[in-house]
Amino acid sequence: MAETLTTLVDAAHADAVHLIELSRDGGDAAGAVDGPPSDPRQALHASDAAVAAVSAHLSAMEAVVYPEMARRVPGGRARVAELGRLARQCSSVMRGIEQYVQGDLNHPANTVASLRRDLAALLAEHEKGECGLLRELTERLSNDERRHLLDRFADAMRHAPTRPHPHLGHGGIFGGSLAIRLLGSFDHLLDVMDAREVAGAPVRAPAPAGLWGWYLLGRPTAPAPEWPATDQPASAADRSPSEPQRSAARGSGPRR
Repeated sequence: MAETLTTLVDAAHADAVHLIELSRDGGDAAGAVDGPPSDPRQALHASDAAVAAVSAHLSAMEAVVYPEMARRVPGGRARVAELGRLARQCSSVMRGIEQYVQGDLNHPANTVASLRRDLAALLAEHEKGECGLLRELTERLSNDERRHLLDRFADAMRHAPTRPHPHLGHGGIFGGSLAIRLLGSFDHLLDVMDAREVAGAPVRAPAPAGLWGWYLLGRPTAPAPEWPATDQPASAADRSPSEPQRSAARGSGPRR
């Protein structure tokens, strides 16, 4: 297969690192680090995109792939538990970044730049353990099992949460596929309400305001009448007759 679970996981790790690099303080789209970003909102947008991508990846892996690792790989249960611990720490840090993006006044005392550095370090450690376990798991699966696991993972990614949930979705009763799907449905609803741009989601065209929308916006529901322009001279047919013409018209009538 040209597309395998390993290639998808490697691509997810590379995308997360790239988004975190884009959101660094003092960096712009070209990667410069010596001056302020050309658009201060760019760092927040990149941070938000990184949070969404990492949240979806961690949730899909914990719901679909980690149980197989714990069951098939020797010593996998303890190693998966360590990955879950790192995932919870990532979610806590991403929750702090999300508070900065949303303008929450109760954000952590650490700066958003410090939180991004912490997230990058945690993801590097998490990636190292995850990739090792994934290679060992792949060696123990048949081609059909690999294909089935890939299909399950791709389906989980489509419905995975896009926001961090530090206290939910990390193993146990709240880490199964059903819980992840419910959390994902709630997050996707919030994304639509917030007009949030998430990787992989189609960009929605703005819907027409409608009748009540026009009322709330204070705009007329019918086009304004087109009044004749006052700065253009009227045509000969539209000009009113002058006084001599009116007198001549009265004098040319039939005499009794």
